Amino acid sequence: MPGQNSSSETSARKILFPVHARMIRVLALAVLWSMTCTLGISSTPTAEPAPHPSPPIDFKHLPWSNGETLSYLVSWTAFEAAEGTFVAKDKGDHWEFNLTLASRGLVDSFYPFTGNFWSILLPSPWRSTEYGEYRFEPRCVIKERTQIDYSQHQGTREIWNEGKTKTFPIAEDAVDDLGTMLYHLRAGPWKPGDKRTIYVYESNSEKQAEAECQGRETRSFGTWPSQPLLRILVLPTKGTHHRGHLRLWMTDDARHLPLHAELEFRYGTFDIDLIKADKLLPLGH
Repeated sequence: MPGQNSSSETSARKILFPVHARMIRVLALAVLWSMTCTLGISSTPTAEPAPHPSPPIDFKHLPWSNGETLSYLVSWTAFEAAEGTFVAKDKGDHWEFNLTLASRGLVDSFYPFTGNFWSILLPSPWRSTEYGEYRFEPRCVIKERTQIDYSQHQGTREIWNEGKTKTFPIAEDAVDDLGTMLYHLRAGPWKPGDKRTIYVYESNSEKQAEAECQGRETRSFGTWPSQPLLRILVLPTKGTHHRGHLRLWMTDDARHLPLHAELEFRYGTFDIDLIKADKLLPLGH
């Protein structure tokens, strides 16, 4: 009857409402790529592995160009969940990474959301100095910024919509945020068996994960033709308590272009697919 929800709509609402908060965090993270995007949804804690330092990054030969724009479709089970677009901007003395995110499909019908996220990366060494987000949902608005003071080994999180400020310790000399971490995975060489320890700050704490190149394989995703790809697995190891993992496939060439990712956590699996790419770095640059 008009004005009444069908049983299927009611069931979908019951499923989607508990998911929305973590889904948005997941999308901002990993989404892609980034990781609480991943770090917020970790596997069962195990013995802390020995750290595997990331290789030095050559900032004069990064695998993306100024203005590179990548758009991804995020699906949850059989439903379209969101669409996100990453833009990399060279600001001269630093890089700025922006992500715009919006709900789609069934999620947009039951719990529409939008978000804008930014990350500030300083070169030599690779390290994030600022992360912020404006996120709008039917039941809440989040406006905040976190800045890192490496001289004091301290992070300061300003929650503007609540008028609160929180500080937390940073143990490492260089850490990522959810946005820079995703680009960090693309930077530097990868070959099967390579491992990297990732340090990321998120919310009010520093978290840790292990990334490993599981192998090379030739396959296609979506409209992208079959081609050689690197398969990377990311497993959180410290500072988290949930179950899950991130597995992504990126091109085995100079661009390390992420074509597909699978983010598994307690509610199921998110599939993240590259649907549009602009201003890509020319191969053989």
